[in-house]
Amino acid sequence: MNPALAIIATAVVAGAVVAVSARDGRPAVVGLALTLVFAPLIADPLDTPLALAGRLTGAVLAVYLLWIAVRGGGLTGGSRIGWPAEALLAGAAFVIGFEMQGLGSTALGPIEAQAAGVALGALAIVPLTTGRDILRVGIGLVLVLQAALLIRVGVGGTPSELEQVVTAVLIAALGGSIAALAYAARADGPDGFAMATELRARIRRPGDVRRDMPRPPDPRRLVRR
Repeated sequence: MNPALAIIATAVVAGAVVAVSARDGRPAVVGLALTLVFAPLIADPLDTPLALAGRLTGAVLAVYLLWIAVRGGGLTGGSRIGWPAEALLAGAAFVIGFEMQGLGSTALGPIEAQAAGVALGALAIVPLTTGRDILRVGIGLVLVLQAALLIRVGVGGTPSELEQVVTAVLIAALGGSIAALAYAARADGPDGFAMATELRARIRRPGDVRRDMPRPPDPRRLVRR
């Protein structure tokens, strides 16, 4: 076990705990930023500077777009069981991932990456299954993606430069999509990032006449004149 990688993995999981526990959108995005920025550093050997720069750019762009959506305030679902319970869940999943070295095969990467990936996957289950707002569900999606990437590093080793660039584009695109939906949801009404629970638009059937529109003249009256 590498102590430096263990510290970085702990920081990644801690950021995810904050992201899924906070009820204010701004701390949630800050916690997600901590996870996305430090996750590429869990590798042995460490990736090339170009690959790390690409991953960092994608992470910063995704977080910046999310910050634009939440900087004006807004509440998200947060954790109903509190951050201590989320931290215990992440710790238990981390230990399980640490014991599942290689997932039945020879591991080519650091075990810390696999353990952190399993912990992030466990933390993402509740936001994805019980989330009722765009930001909370989006955080769950980002954590699932990052969990898969970390498990891939733990099993398959350090990614190539091309893979890191593609991953950076994927993270930035996902973050931008979530930010656009969250901004639209917050601008739509007073419910913050909540998803719509009912259809707002009214579908008119043929023959319906709006009250605010003038009725057409009666053809019979025109003929009499």
